Order: sequence, then C-alpha cells, then structure tokens
Amino acid sequence: MIHGCNFRLNVEGKWGKLGFYTPRFADAADSLLAAHVALEDFRHTRKYLELVESSLNGSDDPSELLAEEIEEVHPGTDFGHGPPGLAFYHEDNGEEAESGSEPDDKPPTSR
Repeated sequence: MIHGCNFRLNVEGKWGKLGFYTPRFADAADSLLAAHVALEDFRHTRKYLELVESSLNGSDDPSELLAEEIEEVHPGTDFGHGPPGLAFYHEDNGEEAESGSEPDDKPPTSR
C-alpha cells in the first residue's frame, strides 16, 4: 500500500492538504525491494505526475510517498483489471475527500 501525504491540492474550488492511499504490486526478492519497486513504479505513472504538477507544495513543504502494509502474495494471484485508483482524504480535518478515485489513466478533476 502506498500512502501519499501532504499534497496541497484544489478540490471543488478549495485548496487543502490531502493524502491518499493506493495499492501497488511489485515482483521482488524481499519486502524492502518490493517497497522500492512499487514506489518507483508509482512515481512514473501519469496520475502521480499530474498530482505533482497540480499541487502547490513548495520546496520547504514537500509531499511524501511511503510504502506501508507490505504483504507477500502467491505467484499468479489475479489483481483485477486496470490500474488501481487513489483513495483521497483531507489531512486538514480528517474528512474523507473521495474514496476509490479514478484510476491512473484518467486525468484528475478539480485536484
């Protein structure tokens, strides 16, 4: 599970600090390498690049990506179809902003 923190984004005309969760899968020899591979893979997705471009974070207040809840799965496990979406939440007040947001291949709306 990737956890994005401290993204200053516009949602429905209001700027706020948002975080998100998104599941990612990586083929790696151990959990440390799996975390690294999953994070690097996500950093190269269109969705992440759009988030970074639309955020107002300055160099003194950067956003952050963390690998959390690393779990080994059996080879050949079916992970569904298409890229996973992002589940956003407001970091300012803990409210859920949007659950199950659009997949990586769709542009963000109002973010």
